[in-house]
Amino acid sequence: MKFIEEIEPKVFLLKLAIKPNSKRQQIVENSFKEEYLSIHLRSKPIQNRANRELLSFLKKKFRQQLISIELSSGAKSSTKIIKLVLENSISKQKVVELLKK
Repeated sequence: MKFIEEIEPKVFLLKLAIKPNSKRQQIVENSFKEEYLSIHLRSKPIQNRANRELLSFLKKKFRQQLISIELSSGAKSSTKIIKLVLENSISKQKVVELLKK
């Protein structure tokens, strides 16, 4: 779980490796132990479409738990850092479980 860092209670940073223009929208299952969590997106990396799809995809994963989500870095890169602010304090393991659903 090197891809996730708790910077303060309820606030996490996710390090992601994005592959746009894929056939399916999915989190690559074997990447949960890597430094970057690998996510495949359908959108092309044109006019911020892949970034919008990524944020929407993650919002669905966290549903009611999420207060805010933002792209901290990597707007024009395939590696990104996402900042999650959650409503309740939860463990890193719980964040990973929500991502796996």
